[in-house]
Amino acid sequence: MPKPQEPTVKTSHIVMPRDHMDELYHSQNPMVRFVHNRRLDIIAGLLDKSGGQKVLDAGCGEGHLLEKMHARAAANQYYGADIIDVALEQAKKRCPFAEFSRANLGELPYGDGFFDTVVCTEVIEHIYEYRVVLAEFSRVLKPGGTLIISFPNEPLWTLARFLLGRRPIKVPDHVNSFSPQSMRPIIPMRPAGQWSVPFPLPFFLSLGAIMRFKK
Repeated sequence: MPKPQEPTVKTSHIVMPRDHMDELYHSQNPMVRFVHNRRLDIIAGLLDKSGGQKVLDAGCGEGHLLEKMHARAAANQYYGADIIDVALEQAKKRCPFAEFSRANLGELPYGDGFFDTVVCTEVIEHIYEYRVVLAEFSRVLKPGGTLIISFPNEPLWTLARFLLGRRPIKVPDHVNSFSPQSMRPIIPMRPAGQWSVPFPLPFFLSLGAIMRFKK
């Protein structure tokens, strides 16, 4: 009997307790709350609002970004994919307008060129096989489609967690560290914009970056 095929992208190290992201977006610490919600606001503001767009939140977590995007551009069709069952459970309650799939991001259950926009926020740093995932995003995007991706400035983020008293200081399942300079060569698409989080500063002074690419 043949052995079961190993998943393309390892996920066993990824952990998300129930309501983990909800606690950040509604944190009693105003700076934590501001930084995370500012990222969602920037991304939601980048969406095409003309309607009829198919938008995937890849690694949708508990659905906070989907909720925000739908509030800004309700005429689009929204999809969410994640591997964490407890997160999907919350996302389905929060976003009844969206279609969800329990999926490994390296093997998305959608056809070639299915989406107009793929959004992946604060996920890629958790993935060892990030090149496989980026190639999968390209596959499911239409020609001319948009990829929006965000990631933390890992050294500054770690320092901020220390100063804010958050523990552990280093997020244990952040297995990669990126910068805009390192991200551009590994995404086979045309760069189409970059935003710093939470303020418009150079990346080395920012907690994170949002980048937009066109296929």
